[in-house]
Amino acid sequence: MATHQSISGMSDTEFVERMVDSHDERHDHAFRSYFDTHVSPRLPGRPTIVDLGCGPGLFLRDLSRRFPGSALHGYDLTPAMITYAQEEVTYAGPKPTLAVHDLTAQPVPLADGSVHLINMTAILHLLDDPLPVLAEIRRLLAPEGTFFLNDWVRAPLTEYLDSRVEGEGEERQDSLRRWFRLFPVHNKYTTEDWQWLLAEAGFAILQTESLRANFRVFVTTPIAG
Repeated sequence: MATHQSISGMSDTEFVERMVDSHDERHDHAFRSYFDTHVSPRLPGRPTIVDLGCGPGLFLRDLSRRFPGSALHGYDLTPAMITYAQEEVTYAGPKPTLAVHDLTAQPVPLADGSVHLINMTAILHLLDDPLPVLAEIRRLLAPEGTFFLNDWVRAPLTEYLDSRVEGEGEERQDSLRRWFRLFPVHNKYTTEDWQWLLAEAGFAILQTESLRANFRVFVTTPIAG
C-alpha cells in the first residue's frame, strides 16, 4: 500500500513531525464540535474505539481524555508512527493497544462486532481496492456501531494548491513540487464517489459535512444484514 510519505518524498521522521505539528489544525474547534455533536452521543460510556491509520497517536490521546475507561486500539503501517505513539504520548488512563499493521494484508486482531467506533483519516483514498478494508470495518463494528471517515475530496487544481502551498521563492517551489505529486492521489474521489462507495460496502450515511478545505467527514453505520 502506498503511503503519503513515500509519495511526497518525506522520510518517516519528517512525516511523523508533520503529523504532530498539524494535529491541532486538523482537529480544531470545528472538528471537535462536530465530533461531540454527531459521533459522541452514539457511543456507550466506555466504548471500544479503533483508529485505523492512527499516526503518532494524538487523536487516541484526545479520545482517552474524552472517554475515560475506554478501550483504545491504534494501527498504522509506519513503524515510526507507532514508536512515537508508544513512547512520546501521554494518555489519560492505560496506554492504547498499538501495533504496526497492514490493513490490506491481514485482519485486525479483534473479534467480530466488538468495536463501537472506528476512525479512519486520509487513508482509504490510498487503497487500490477499498472494498475489502470496508468489509473488515463492517466485521469489527457492533450493531449500530459508527464508522467515522475523514478523507480527501476532489477539487480543482488551483483550489487545491491555494489551500496547500506555503512559502515564497525557493521554499514555495519546493512546496509546489510536493503538492503537485500529491494532487492526483488526493483528488481521487468526489463526494458522490464516497457516497457510492460507502453504500456499496453496506454503510448508511447518517451525517456528512466539509469541515476544512478539500476534506469531508462521513458519520456512518452498518446497514443491518
